[in-house]
Amino acid sequence: MRAIGIAVRILVVLLLWHGEASTADKASISETSLNVTETTSFCGGFVTHSFGNITSPKYPSNYDDMLNCKWHFLVQPSHRILFQFYKLFSTEHGYDRVSIYDGISNSARLIVELSGNASLSQIFTTTSNTATVRFTTDNSLNFPGFALYYSMDPIPACGGVLYTDGTIETPDFPAHYPSSAKCRWVITAEIDKRIEITFESFQTEPGRDFLTIMDPLTDLPLLIHSGFSLPETLISPSNQLILIFQSDHVINQPGFELSYKII
Repeated sequence: MRAIGIAVRILVVLLLWHGEASTADKASISETSLNVTETTSFCGGFVTHSFGNITSPKYPSNYDDMLNCKWHFLVQPSHRILFQFYKLFSTEHGYDRVSIYDGISNSARLIVELSGNASLSQIFTTTSNTATVRFTTDNSLNFPGFALYYSMDPIPACGGVLYTDGTIETPDFPAHYPSSAKCRWVITAEIDKRIEITFESFQTEPGRDFLTIMDPLTDLPLLIHSGFSLPETLISPSNQLILIFQSDHVINQPGFELSYKII
């Protein structure tokens, strides 16, 4: 799973914080993995590192009143950005907020907004190579705030043209697929053959994220499916099938895995 990479880096940082690495290890890791001091404790900035961390000002001490911190992230093209919060997340509930946006424009989609006390393990993912993180506070109660780890990750392939027996999965399966995914697979067999589809797993946001299987000769859907039930085996009426998967920008699920074979 691609998310393992960021988990490993997070583990390295946590080991350092808790004093479980040797002095030599700390020195070595500090020179390589933790070369992000310019983005860790200031109130905003422009981040171009492939991985690292940002924190609320003064973390893990209490942050100040009336902050409006904004970090813009830009990584290599054809990559996305993975975010994960360290376990200590503490802000004034309902008033001091951390927001992650899928892009750097003013109209960028909100991925998540968090406030209060939470023990977080979820990984939040952008759909492109840019992101914005914003931290705002009011003029009353202050708390330790947050540490947010980030990592660059190649955007997974989504779709393709297929000619031989194989499997099809949603991006990142069995982890959650990304928001706003649009995948299109075309399976083609010899003219006198058919295609058999067998589902191994299916979990999508019900009524929102759909798999559609089309017969290109009639341009009619053979299957439109969403939710958690496993579709029955499907056999194409011709030698070709088109599979389209689309997700919205809200709740993501593990997605699906299917096998197909030429018969």
